[in-house]
Amino acid sequence: MRTLTLLAIAIACTNASASVVTLQAQKDNTIFSESNTLSNGAGQYLFTGTTSSGFTRRALIQFDVSAIPPGSTINSAQLSMQMSMTIVGAEAVELHRALASWGEGTSDAPGQEGGGDIATANDATWSDRFYTVSQWATAGGDFAAAVSSSVSVSGNGGYTWASTATLVADVQSWVSVPASNSGWMIKAADEVTTPTAKRFNSRTNSISSQRPKLIIDFTPPAPVQGFCFGDGSGTACPCGNSGAAGNGCANSLNPNGANLAATGTPSIAADTLALVGTGMGNSSALYFQGTTQVGGGAGGVFGDGLRCAGGSVIRLGTETNSGGASQYPTGANPSVSVRGGITAAGTVRYYQCWYRNAAVFCTSSTYNLTNGLTVTWGA
Repeated sequence: MRTLTLLAIAIACTNASASVVTLQAQKDNTIFSESNTLSNGAGQYLFTGTTSSGFTRRALIQFDVSAIPPGSTINSAQLSMQMSMTIVGAEAVELHRALASWGEGTSDAPGQEGGGDIATANDATWSDRFYTVSQWATAGGDFAAAVSSSVSVSGNGGYTWASTATLVADVQSWVSVPASNSGWMIKAADEVTTPTAKRFNSRTNSISSQRPKLIIDFTPPAPVQGFCFGDGSGTACPCGNSGAAGNGCANSLNPNGANLAATGTPSIAADTLALVGTGMGNSSALYFQGTTQVGGGAGGVFGDGLRCAGGSVIRLGTETNSGGASQYPTGANPSVSVRGGITAAGTVRYYQCWYRNAAVFCTSSTYNLTNGLTVTWGA
């Protein structure tokens, strides 16, 4: 649409483990089969189906799902829209996952908007994803053959595309890989019979309560989760020195490998988080924080173990092991959030502990590492 609107988000906790987010569309548009120069990026309406003249309309819609924390599990998703004009009875209208990015320009059709308007820069049209810049691989838009959800649309009123396994998979993929989010193509199941056209309210419709809404039920990730284990589930340990499930690679004193766990709460306002390393040698242990997962979370060979936390690294502190164990922070040490510079709720950081082996054990190096921890910081 012509004006950029802020993402409207309403989050309500339904229980200790699940949340619901209601999103307004980030962009939407209509493409028209009779001309490669028609669009309706800034209009109040979206169109699907065929006209009395035999021309086809398809709508595109996309939602920004970044309000859902990375690592969340999508439980259900449903799309609600208002149908505001039709000249036919019940027709099935389908959602298909769009396979390529597309644009929303400033085209704004006159009147009831069914005829479209001349496309402007970056508008999607029947031939172009972004007008005069990038074309669809297939005229009419690139979208998955599978139907994500379908609803029978008859007279004027509100309609909901119910949650299905495919619809959930679409949203899950967008949360897991944001770059894959190109939204949905909305099209009539019957694009042969004439007419089957339906008009829906767009994201800039004058009646704000009747704009499209995507309602997502999700389970956020646990605040603290282990990853990058030396048990063979990710990158192989350098000398076949696999540790026990959930630990790092085996070391010179412990065939099970060292473990990094956490106690307390990762809260910026009241941080009681403590990183606890066990199963290490009786030497010093360096606790550190990273901004990325090495190897996509599988880790990379480093010394006698696996490096899990990477990116911009902060050394939190060095502690002395006793009985192969230590923790950070202790004594007057700054809290993890203060030392790590965590200032915003929802920040995700990755933690690990580096320690010395008692002797040459695997490679020529004499150091090893625990498994990694992912921590999502709360307010």
